[in-house]
Amino acid sequence: MSEAARTLLPLHLTQLARRLSREQALRRAQLLIDRSGLFAAVEAVLHHHVGKPREFTARALLTGLAVHALLLEEMHLTRVLDTLAELPLAARRELGLTSRASYRMLWHAYTLLIRALDTGTLATPHNHPHHQAGSPDSDERVPPCPDGCPYEPISLSEFVGRLLDASLPEGFPLTGAIAIDSTDYETWARRRAWSPEPDVDPDHVPVPVEDAPLKRKRKRPPKEPGWPCTGTDGRLMHTVDPDAREGYRSGTNASPGNVFCGFDLHLAVNARALGARAPEVPFVFTGMHLAVAGSHKGDAGIHLIDQHLARHPRTSEVLADRGYSYCTPARWTHPVRARRLEPVIDLHPNQRGTHPRPNDGTVIIDGTLFTEALPHPLRDLPGFPIGMRTEEKAKLRARYDQRAAYAFTPHSRPDTDGYQRLKGPALAGHLRCPNHPASLRLPHTRPTTTCPPGGECACGRTITLSPDVMAWTRQRTVWGTTAWAADYGRRSAVESGNAEIKTHRLHMDRGFTRVFGTTKNSVLIAFALAGLNHILLRAWHTKRQLPDPWATFAGEETIKPAVPGPRTRTRRRTTSLTALIDGAPPG
Repeated sequence: MSEAARTLLPLHLTQLARRLSREQALRRAQLLIDRSGLFAAVEAVLHHHVGKPREFTARALLTGLAVHALLLEEMHLTRVLDTLAELPLAARRELGLTSRASYRMLWHAYTLLIRALDTGTLATPHNHPHHQAGSPDSDERVPPCPDGCPYEPISLSEFVGRLLDASLPEGFPLTGAIAIDSTDYETWARRRAWSPEPDVDPDHVPVPVEDAPLKRKRKRPPKEPGWPCTGTDGRLMHTVDPDAREGYRSGTNASPGNVFCGFDLHLAVNARALGARAPEVPFVFTGMHLAVAGSHKGDAGIHLIDQHLARHPRTSEVLADRGYSYCTPARWTHPVRARRLEPVIDLHPNQRGTHPRPNDGTVIIDGTLFTEALPHPLRDLPGFPIGMRTEEKAKLRARYDQRAAYAFTPHSRPDTDGYQRLKGPALAGHLRCPNHPASLRLPHTRPTTTCPPGGECACGRTITLSPDVMAWTRQRTVWGTTAWAADYGRRSAVESGNAEIKTHRLHMDRGFTRVFGTTKNSVLIAFALAGLNHILLRAWHTKRQLPDPWATFAGEETIKPAVPGPRTRTRRRTTSLTALIDGAPPG
């Protein structure tokens, strides 16, 4: 069935795809753990001690977290234990659980896993005894591992990446484009002090004056004695959570921005390919990085991209908002392009306007190189404020489209050193210039420049730009045009993901996890996102009357909801005496 001919089911017929039964969640959780390849490493951490065997096994820990996440519950360890207790007796015995499994056993196993991730000792074990018995402090030279040794260190980023990659079915098609964004995640710890100003990185997008805490004059409770204190990173601590710091979240849904204490959750979501005929894709999570609130967004974004590229190296585009593109080029644009990725960005008002030109006869406006023949009415165009009507946006984009005819376009792909060749608009056939006779043979529907004949103009030149020129704002599409709106509009995929975790399916607000520290929260959130990917894929395929891709692997029967036929009006019953008299006699 083609995408155009496929009928989307109404919302009330897709309710079956919103939740999984415990039996379904158990089967999918076991598949998730087996496909991630994390069991051997976690088992080596939890079961390497001598003495009495551990009653709470590594299989029970990983499966319990996965089952609880697939049920779309809050990731509380106490509730994870309840979920394990509600499994059938045969399933609990298969996991190695006994009737005496307690919360203390679960907490101790989880703490050992977190300690191994923090110390860098979590790894897939060797399959040869020499390395297992060797000591790093000994002077004996250890030979290299033989071929086929599965030893591999597993960092926190690798742990999260494996979980999210295992939540996608085998052969799942990725488009090569990812949309990234960060959202606030508050710590569970109680706040004990407040700062007068947001404690954010200097590369952070400027905080609006009306959103500053001092301007709003909100009444705060008094600070507790000894707070705030200075953390190991030199920043102020306002809670007992050792990693939580202050950050700033922008206003949403007509609410002003404010300061919060916790972490910045950076997410990568699979976005639709560019083009009007590109097929729809489910917006699944392919990467996650939990950073300290107020830290550098560019560094966190690069860390997120590296985690995604480690599992999906064929990615070619990254769609990012101003929170990333506003960072200095050395910590965002240059690292992105060094990874052979094409950034598609939005521009902050501070990034717009006219900037110094690299060559005579050219001008830089809104991050694009134009010829000096650009008419002055098209140089200073307004932006697109929030709440602007669709008709007004269309009219304004039409003016940006007129401006795009005077822009330089790429002549070839960038060199390995980052140098880019651009060709003038007359050479590209976008406008007519009297100094370039070949362009005068173009149709008269193309704009004609007012360049004086015989003068010096750049309409037909080929210019080479170094990586440092316009590095802060350069992108492949002219900002503000209809083509740019279609290109950048694909970033709504990550906004849809934010809505899923904040409002629709999960409620990832303060209290979703009740642990302290970046690593402890990261592991629980990674399991939650892996479980959410299952539900998103199930709902997306059910709505389009397609089989659930995970149902085949899990051995489940695909339930196809009955599609109702067209509505028909019921024949009215004759009750009028006049109608009975005028009609046929009874019988």
